[in-house]
Amino acid sequence: MKNIFVRELFWLVLGSVLSLFLSFIFLGLLSLTSAEETLNSIEKIFTVQLYIIGCFVSLVSIYIFRIIVKAVKNYL
Repeated sequence: MKNIFVRELFWLVLGSVLSLFLSFIFLGLLSLTSAEETLNSIEKIFTVQLYIIGCFVSLVSIYIFRIIVKAVKNYL
């Protein structure tokens, strides 16, 4: 039981760190631009919201990918 808890905690921390980097890639793919040289306050808030959404989507995607890999390993 302790090994399972430690392994899941490890994956949670690793997935969280990876999701931070993947959300930057997500924002880079969107290539947000503004008509002005700097972003106004609404655009800044929108960008932060997109970053948070990217973090959650990346974390969920990492866990789904992990589950699929584990299922394939057990099947083979």
